[in-house]
Formats: sequence, C-alpha cells, structure tokens
Amino acid sequence: MKSIDTDTPSLSQPFAQASSSRLEFLDFLRCIAASAVMLQHALESKSPAFAEFCTDYFQFGLFGVTLFFLTSGFIIPVSIEKANSIKSFWISRIYRLFPLYLVSILVTLLLVYLGSMEGTSPTAASLLANAVMLAKFLGQPLIQGLYWTLNLEMVFYLLVTGLFLVGLLKKSALLALGALASALLVGVVGTQVLHLFESGWGLCFQLATMFVGTVYFRYMGGQASAKTWAFIFVAALGVLFTITYFNLFHQDVPEALGTRSFWPVTNAFLAAYLLFTSCFLLRGGSYPASFLFLGRISYSLYLVQATVLPLVLPHLENVLFSTLVGLGTTVLVSYFTYTYIEKPFIHLGRKVVRRIRVSVPQ
Repeated sequence: MKSIDTDTPSLSQPFAQASSSRLEFLDFLRCIAASAVMLQHALESKSPAFAEFCTDYFQFGLFGVTLFFLTSGFIIPVSIEKANSIKSFWISRIYRLFPLYLVSILVTLLLVYLGSMEGTSPTAASLLANAVMLAKFLGQPLIQGLYWTLNLEMVFYLLVTGLFLVGLLKKSALLALGALASALLVGVVGTQVLHLFESGWGLCFQLATMFVGTVYFRYMGGQASAKTWAFIFVAALGVLFTITYFNLFHQDVPEALGTRSFWPVTNAFLAAYLLFTSCFLLRGGSYPASFLFLGRISYSLYLVQATVLPLVLPHLENVLFSTLVGLGTTVLVSYFTYTYIEKPFIHLGRKVVRRIRVSVPQ
C-alpha cells in the first residue's frame, strides 16, 4: 500500500548475492497488490455479483494491502541497515513518499471543495495529522480512507528506526514473534477476555505482518535458517486463524461491513501470505514486463485511483466498460504522476543523501 515502496533495492554485500532478476517478484507482487485494491474499488459499487462474492468469500482490497505490507517488511528494515544512517534513511523515505502523497491530499481537498467528491473540509489539526501520515493514530479523520495503510507503514518506520538505534533490528525472528504475540493478545485476550477493545486487532496483525516480511529477507540473506523462517510462517498463520475465528466467526457483522466477516477476511490474509511465499520461493524466475511496469508505479496506482475512480465511475453505467475506463484512466494518470512527481523526487532524495555522505568525514 510503499508505505508501498516501489523501489526494488539493489542489495549490497553480504545480502546482494541476489541478482536483479531474483527481486522481480517484488514488483510483480506490487502489481498484483495494486490491481486487487483497484479492482475492489472499481467493482464493489457497480457489480452486485462482485460485491456478494467479496461479502461471502474474498476481500480483494485486504488481500492487496497485506501483500503491500509483506513487501514493505521485506524491504524497509534492510534499507535502514544499508544506509547505516537514520538521517539518510528518513531523507530517502520523505522524498520517496511525501511529494505524491501531499499532491494526493491537495487534489482530494480541491475536488471536495468543487463538489466533485464527497467529503468535508478538515480542521487544521486533522490536516496536520494527515500531512505527517499519522492521522489514524492521532485520533483525526482520514482525508482519504485508504490513507490508513500509509499511517500504519509510518508507525512501522518509526518502530524500525527505534529498533535500529538500540541495536535490536537484526533480531527479526524475535521481533516477528513478539509482534505476533502482541496481535494475539489484542485480538483474543483484549477483545474476547478483557473486553478492552472492539477493534484494532486487524491493525495489530498487519503490523506483525511487516515484521514477518523481514524474516523472509533474513532467510534469503542467510541470516535466518529455513527452520526459523518456516516456524515464523506457521506461527503467523496460526495467529491469523485464531484472531479471525474469535473476532469474526459466527459473529453478527453489520451488513455494511459484510466483507469483514470470517471467510472473506481469513481467505484474503491467507491468500496474500501464500502468494508472497510462493513468489519468494520461486524468486529466481522472471515476469512479464507489463506486470513489472505496474509494480514500479504501484504507489501512484494506489493513491491515484482514490481520486480517479470516484470521478469516472458514477458517469458510466455498464459494469465492464466503466471498470475498463476507470482502471485504464488510473494507469494512464499514474504513469504521469510516477514520471513527473515520484521519479524526480526519488532522484533528488538520492542526491541529497549522497551529498550528506560526502560531507561526513570518513
């Protein structure tokens, strides 16, 4: 969801025994993730059959963002280790994430002001909380609902930074187990035994999912054994089934939240884990160039569709035609936002980081 980081890292020693082709699976997974989210948003209000399928069997949007979180967990901790500098890491993240994100906020507010999109003008506190990607955790409403994924990723970045500072970031297996145990405490003890929470277990599990993603990288780099990686994988699935069972199975879910019932949620989480694992194990393979292209622009796809689809879909009746036009327009606009907003600022961020490194005495 980069957040949804669309940069495939060039891994240096001792990790980068992997060739670039080994990491094509990351862009492929980003492509699938962004496509799943767009498909959910394009069809859920247009096709009753699709909405019913999502309600009863499979939540495409949740599947997509879970793939994004696994990918971020795979990349982000090693990015800060590779930079070996908190300052360089955050400069890269800020230049990578915020230019397009702030443009997305401004475009959304403009469309709301013009009456082209539903919404209300944010307060100064809400605008500031959204601008720093922490509105969901600061008690402020999100300007766009899908920004929640970026808010959770920002929390992950802050945690990773703290763990790096205290020298614990490399203990990825223990961190993953701790995060999964926390999700279990919140999702079972907190909600079912102590009744302290009515929700929040999903966010806790998604945060744990990012720490699980890091273990995959450690295994690939020889820093974790196959047994350790397999144990974390099985533990994650065990926690998943436990918390979704206790919170969703045979529970009365409001019709408006039907896609949050047991089967569509559990199936989405499980499918994301299985697909990520399959692509990871087959990471030496190659993928169609079109899929890799969509993976590279996936951050734009994720943000752009939130404004393009609400503008396009209401004016088209035919389900297939509206979906094709909506998704096609999203891809076209995303290509331009990637080319003229994302890439220039990514390159600028790299230049700033290089200047900092040169200016630091060796």
